[in-house]
Amino acid sequence: MIENLILGAFLVVPLVIVAFLFSDELWQEHRHQADIRGGERHIDWRHPLRSLLHHR
Repeated sequence: MIENLILGAFLVVPLVIVAFLFSDELWQEHRHQADIRGGERHIDWRHPLRSLLHHR
């Protein structure tokens, strides 16, 4: 039983980390594209988790 939990943690935790890094990369690309287009107004393009951490 405990072995299954440890194995599950070793499989799930790296997937969560990779998903977070990939989504952060997508947000940065989106922000870069908005900068190229010359955004008229200021939009906060930070990753949602970073935005939440910044406001605390």
